[in-house]
Amino acid sequence: MQRAGLSPWRLRLVATVFVLFGVLLCLRLVHVQILDHPQFEAEAHEAHFWAQEVAGPRGAILDRNGLPLVTGVDTFEIHVDRQAWELEPANERQAVEALSRLLGVPERTIRAVVGTGGGRDVLLALNVPFGLGETITAAGLPGVKVTPASLRRYTEGGLASQLLGFVGRDNQGLSGVEFDFDSILAGSPGLLVFERDSLGNPIPFGAQARTATEAGADLVLTIDKGLQRIAERHLAQALADTGARGGTILMMDPKTGDILALAASPTFNVQKLNLADPSTDLTLIRNRAVTDMYEPGSVFKVFTMAAALDAGIVSPHTTFIDTGAIVVGARTIRNFDLSFHGRQTMTQVLQRSLNTGTAWVATELGAYRFYDYVTAFGFGQTTGSGLGGESPGILKQPGNIFWSEVDLATNSFGQGISVTPLQIVRGYAAIANGGELLRPRIVRSIITKDGVQDFPVVSDGRVISEESATSLRRMMQAVVDGVSAHPAQTPGWPVAGKSGTSDVVENGVYLEDESIASFAGFAPVEDPRVVILVKLDRPQGEIYGGVVAAPVFSALLNDVLPLLGVHPSAYIAEPDLFDPPAQGAPVDTGPVGAEDAATTEGFEVAEPLEAPEGVRTG
Repeated sequence: MQRAGLSPWRLRLVATVFVLFGVLLCLRLVHVQILDHPQFEAEAHEAHFWAQEVAGPRGAILDRNGLPLVTGVDTFEIHVDRQAWELEPANERQAVEALSRLLGVPERTIRAVVGTGGGRDVLLALNVPFGLGETITAAGLPGVKVTPASLRRYTEGGLASQLLGFVGRDNQGLSGVEFDFDSILAGSPGLLVFERDSLGNPIPFGAQARTATEAGADLVLTIDKGLQRIAERHLAQALADTGARGGTILMMDPKTGDILALAASPTFNVQKLNLADPSTDLTLIRNRAVTDMYEPGSVFKVFTMAAALDAGIVSPHTTFIDTGAIVVGARTIRNFDLSFHGRQTMTQVLQRSLNTGTAWVATELGAYRFYDYVTAFGFGQTTGSGLGGESPGILKQPGNIFWSEVDLATNSFGQGISVTPLQIVRGYAAIANGGELLRPRIVRSIITKDGVQDFPVVSDGRVISEESATSLRRMMQAVVDGVSAHPAQTPGWPVAGKSGTSDVVENGVYLEDESIASFAGFAPVEDPRVVILVKLDRPQGEIYGGVVAAPVFSALLNDVLPLLGVHPSAYIAEPDLFDPPAQGAPVDTGPVGAEDAATTEGFEVAEPLEAPEGVRTG
């Protein structure tokens, strides 16, 4: 009779199954406890701990006197753990009702923002005032996290908006100084971690940790807040008076290269900027004083004269026979007012802004020497100011297939060459300070927890001798103080400068009946303290720089010099003091031959023509 129970082979099968199950269980435990431990630990940590990166405080931006232009204000950000609300509807109802009341936002709006947000952690509100943020924190709302943040505050309203720029939602610089020096201003972020329950609510006595943030450095600019406000006020008034579409006023300390004020229009108000608005004109954001190129016109004549003086080609009393027209190949170049004046000194060439005389000077220099000086003055290259988007301008030279002999003549009086306002001011500063081309400086120093680091004054070399600069300053003073009732004259201070009127170029084409009027200069002549450029784009009615821009220059000097500690004296311009030597006195006639005609390097001095065709600039 067979014994009841399992057969031996079945017993072995069952035993084998148990052994295999035990082995698999052990393998699974090894996998879970050892191999997958980091993953499960991370998931558990994520479920019980909430981490949020906290931006470090951004450094302030100060003017040259330490007065604040941009500061940071402590605020909070409100985040929501969407999963906490999804798991427990009561949490959502409680939190939404309280947030709606505290933030003054409809409940449906809060639900919409959280419902459409990506990920578990949803940003609900930015720039929450500090006091309100603390109130929300104390409320302990389920699934709601309140983290420290910072808001940029522009203490002077929209002052210098293009220069200062702005930051984005992530507190990173997007334009202007905020962008150009973001690595200096930006602080180092920290990390805020706290323990929460399964519904996402903070555990009152749970574990908390925080990695400290580090504040960014403060930036001390060379800008003077008072001078900036003066520049913007005078520019706005000039635009209203002349009907100009835009303009630029730029001030520089010629001894250091410091940019004291930089105003441009059209512009924007950084406090009212809304990048989310599709109608926002982003072209207003650029810093026009360094990005926009234009043909300078006759303000450029001083650089041609500087080169000739320094090369020993002319002196202030060298004479030239002005017949009112010069034929250059197939083109005729005339004076801006179609006038002719006979024998003229080089000082008179600048005083009367003679295109013919300036073109003659350039031919005496020769093309290669002329462009060597123009390049040495910094044209055709960026200035190294550190301001973003800076243009090098456009300068054709011999060897360029698009350059021709006529370019030497037209470039000598500022046509056919493109520059930026900053390049012109920098070049005038070199003449004012005795011949040193200084790099424009916009940052004076940075302030960190370790101390103050000053930015040095940087010279890019001597472009003309001190003697040449002194002679040219006297000639430029004759342009203003040597002309009776010149609009740039400023009683109390001797003034040097030059006006310019040039055509507007768009897409390589000169526009009819459109012009740019400008005036550049400095004061006091014997010890220049400020260089100023006034540039007005497309003025209506009167178009000449000496008529519409020069009075603005004079008004600026009246306001600016006393603030720089240069108080007016009893000085009054006496034009007779700048008259050329009396007839019969020995003068340097230069290399010109007969009075009635001369030829130099292919340029023919022609008789005045009646037709108004040809190149003209004033």
